[in-house]
Amino acid sequence: MSLSDRRSRSSRRSGKRPSVNLDMTPMVDVVFLLIIFFMVSTNFISLESGLPIDLPQAQSASVNVSQLPTVSVNKNRDISFDGVAVANPQELLTLVQEKLLSQGNTVVVLRADKDVPHGTTVQIMDILKQAGAARIAIATGGQ
Repeated sequence: MSLSDRRSRSSRRSGKRPSVNLDMTPMVDVVFLLIIFFMVSTNFISLESGLPIDLPQAQSASVNVSQLPTVSVNKNRDISFDGVAVANPQELLTLVQEKLLSQGNTVVVLRADKDVPHGTTVQIMDILKQAGAARIAIATGGQ
């Protein structure tokens, strides 16, 4: 009988089990990588939403807006399309669809007052997309 056979028999008799060692290094590496990932992504989120932003006015214009269909929104949220007042979003949708089909154009200019809430501007942009506008040009004021 060999020495290893004797040891295994003796460990069985005494009730001791051979020790099992698990290497925890890969798991610790993964945990540290996850911690670093969440720390970095959290910093990006707080930087982007936490800074006050004052948007500048444009210095030059590159599009002649007089020939493009134009939707205007004043600070009271009154909407007009090509100078004509629009009563509701459904009417705006119909007017823009008709104009885009008749001109064969897919660009619409959106002129929104700086005091118009962002949500209102996004709703109007969504209506313009539904009407078939492939591109929406945002008009800005010059100096």
